[in-house]
Amino acid sequence: MNKVGFLFYMTAFCVTHISAQVASKNTTDTAKVVTITSAFKPSLRPQSKINFLAATPFVDNSKVTMQYMVPSQNISFGYQAVAVTPLAYVADTIKATKQNHFLKVGLGNLNTILAEAGFNIGDGVKNNTYIGGGFKKMKGPLFAQEFTDVNFSINSAHQIGEDHDLSVKFTTGSTTRYAYGFMPSSLPYTKDNILNKYNSAGLTVHLANKTDAFFGLHYTPTISFDYLQSGVDEREFETSIAAPVSKNLGTDFKISVQPTASFSNTVLPTIPSNLTIVNNLFSMPSTFSWITNKFQVHLGAAPTINNGTYAVLPQVTGVAILPNNGLRVELGWAGHFEKNNLRTLAAFNPWVRIPNNFSNTKITEQFLGFKLPVGNHFTYGVTLSLLEYENQALFKNAFTDGRLFHVFFEPSMRAVQLQANVSYTLQEKLNVLGGVTYKKFSGLKVQNEAWGLLPLELNGSLHWKFSHKLSFTSTLYAWDGAQAMDAQMATKKLPAAADFSLGATFTVVKSAKFWLQLNNILDNRYQRWNQYEVFGRNVVAGFVYSFSGKQ
Repeated sequence: MNKVGFLFYMTAFCVTHISAQVASKNTTDTAKVVTITSAFKPSLRPQSKINFLAATPFVDNSKVTMQYMVPSQNISFGYQAVAVTPLAYVADTIKATKQNHFLKVGLGNLNTILAEAGFNIGDGVKNNTYIGGGFKKMKGPLFAQEFTDVNFSINSAHQIGEDHDLSVKFTTGSTTRYAYGFMPSSLPYTKDNILNKYNSAGLTVHLANKTDAFFGLHYTPTISFDYLQSGVDEREFETSIAAPVSKNLGTDFKISVQPTASFSNTVLPTIPSNLTIVNNLFSMPSTFSWITNKFQVHLGAAPTINNGTYAVLPQVTGVAILPNNGLRVELGWAGHFEKNNLRTLAAFNPWVRIPNNFSNTKITEQFLGFKLPVGNHFTYGVTLSLLEYENQALFKNAFTDGRLFHVFFEPSMRAVQLQANVSYTLQEKLNVLGGVTYKKFSGLKVQNEAWGLLPLELNGSLHWKFSHKLSFTSTLYAWDGAQAMDAQMATKKLPAAADFSLGATFTVVKSAKFWLQLNNILDNRYQRWNQYEVFGRNVVAGFVYSFSGKQ
C-alpha cells in the first residue's frame, strides 16, 4: 500500500495548493449562506461510495437545474433504504430532460473510438423529449482484450394538467467483450469461443404529482420492464414496481409507505430443456417520522416476502442536529434486500457464470456516524457500522481455465465497516471530494474468505474551473486487493492497486470545446478480478460541438 498511500497524499497536497491559490483570488468576496428548508424526504446517508444496487428513493419534484461532475469509479453506501431492484433512471420534471443538441467525438491510443450525440424536441416547459446515443470501442495488447459498447435512449417528459408530470424512458444497448482471462494463456481459444456479449432493453414509466391531492397524499409511482440476453442465449425478463406514498401530519410529522415489487424470470439453456429460474421480491417499508430543526426520528419496519419467505426488517433512525456548529449525529438500525439475478450479477462481475438458482442478499446494519461542516467550504464525516449478511454473493474462478467465475451464496457473514469522507467547495471554481471505506469480514460459515469483495477502497475527485474557458478534472480510485481462488483451487490475495486519471476541457468558441482525457496515468496493469489484467494507460482527445450555441 505504499504506492497507494503516496498517491493519495500527493493528490491531497495538490488539491490543498490549488484551493489556496483559488481562495487567495476571492478574498474580497462576501460570504453568502442560503438555507433551503423543505419537507422531509427520506434519503441515504452520504458516503464515500455508492452501491450499484442502490435503493429506490423518494422523488424530489422541485424544478432545480443542477450539474454533476461524476467520476468514473466504483462507489458504495453503507446504509440504504429497503429496495428490491434498482429501477432505470427517470426524469422527475420536464426541465430535468432539457439538454442541448450536441455531438461529441474522440480518438485515442488502444484503438479507442468514442462518439456521443443528443438532441431535444419540445418546448422544454410542458413537453420535452431527449434522444441520445453513444458508441465506444477499445482494444488492449492481450489476446481478445477488447470491448465495444453501443447505447441508445429516448427520455420524454410531459406535464399533464396542472398537477402531474409524466416521464417515459426507453433504453437499449449492446456490450461485446471477450473472456480473455484464461490460464494458461497458451490455450487454443478463438475469439468466438470466449465471446461475452449482452444485449439489453428497458422501459420505465414514472408519474409524480406536483401538488398534494386525495387527502393531502404525495405519490410517485414507477413501473419498469427490463430485458437482458447474453451471448450464450441466457435470457431474463424483469418487472419492477414502486409506489411510494406519503402524507404530512401538521408541520412536524409524516407517514410514508413505499411498496416495491420485483418479478424476474431467468431462462438458462440446458439439456434436455431450458431451465427457468423465478425470483420474486416484495417489500413494504412503512415509516412514521418526527422532524424538527434540532432532531429527526424515523420509526418503522419493512415487511418483506423473499421468494415465499417472510421477514420483517427494521427501519429505525435518529438524527440530532446541533445548531451552533452544524454537527449532525446519526444512528440507526436498518435492513434491506439486494436482488441477485442475471442483470445485477453481470453488472458487478462481467465474467460471471450464472448459477442454476438465485438467492437474494439480506443485509442489516447498525450504524453511528457524524457529519460536521467547517466554515463555509469544508465538510467531513465518519460512520461506523456493524453489518450482517445472509446469502451474500461471492466469486471464485471456475475450474479448468478460470476464465469465468462461479457464484457462491454465503449463508451468513458479518463485517465491521468504517467510512470517512471529506469535501471542499469554493464557489463554482473548485470542488474536491474524497473518501475511504474499510471492511473487516468475519463469521463466514461455508466459505473460507469473502471471495471477490474489496476490504479497502479509497476514492477522490477534483474539478477546478481555472477560467471561463479552461477547466480540469481529476479522479483517483485505489484499493486493497480481494481474496481469490483460482481454477487449481490455489488461494491468494490480489495486490493493492491505484487508478489515477486527469482531464481538461478548453472552450474555443461558444459552441465548441476541445477535451483531453488521460486514464490510468500510472499505467498500472492491475487485476480487479483474478486473471483479468486491465487496460493500461489510455489517452483520448476530441471535441464537443453544441448546435444550440449553449455550454
